[in-house]
Amino acid sequence: MAQNDGATQGSGSAQRMFGPQAGVYATSQVHVRDDSLDVMQRLAAQPNSKPYGWAADLGTGAGFTAFAMAQCSDRVVATDPTSPMLEQARRLGNERRLENLRLSRNVAESLPFASATLDLVTSRKAGHHFSDLNLAFDEVRRVLKTGGVFVMADSVCPEDDDVDRWMNDIELRRDFSHVRNRKISEINGMLAVRGLEVQAQEGARIFLKFNEWVARTVAPEPEATNLRNDFLEAPGGAREAFQIKPSGDDIDFSWPCLVFRAVKA
Repeated sequence: MAQNDGATQGSGSAQRMFGPQAGVYATSQVHVRDDSLDVMQRLAAQPNSKPYGWAADLGTGAGFTAFAMAQCSDRVVATDPTSPMLEQARRLGNERRLENLRLSRNVAESLPFASATLDLVTSRKAGHHFSDLNLAFDEVRRVLKTGGVFVMADSVCPEDDDVDRWMNDIELRRDFSHVRNRKISEINGMLAVRGLEVQAQEGARIFLKFNEWVARTVAPEPEATNLRNDFLEAPGGAREAFQIKPSGDDIDFSWPCLVFRAVKA
């Protein structure tokens, strides 16, 4: 399994957050497998079952989406700005005996691929950490061949501005590497202006438990307590949108997730 240790500009906050916690994310069940990955695999499937040639997964983390795409691609490059995450991807990929997996340390806004060389680009639960999602989408368009496929899943916020602000404030206080959860209308607009034509779009839910969710980013006290109180006292719109429900000494909730398949025109 080869690794490219090329340029790694930017994304310092992601490296500081996810580097020390890479082992935790390698065993986090919402990252190992959930509804969003199932939908991604279905949307990525070729009608004729023909495998993709070269594929890349952006913000791969411990590599679970790349592993799934390795099943339908001749070669898949798992990319991430964080070396400890890529070490987890290497370890887990070796355990799965994936001979068509490659690793590359880089940010989504600066991909190490020549223009029009990839058949498939994927990204799952990473876009809200990209420092510039517009630039990342520019790079996706650049590296895809004409007719190439882009499949992405990420948490999104409702169209309501107040609920949008509540969600993004919560996320940033819990995780300093968070940049922004976008509205579906924003994402659709960003794709359209780049000639990335949406062929399919589905919703999913990312089901979470507060205690594990906060512990995963090691949110310090008293912020963890403040976040808990904000969930328990969430306004009606947020409580409904995110299915917030106390459960013993924990809190159940879920983030809405958008999964789409787009094609480069």
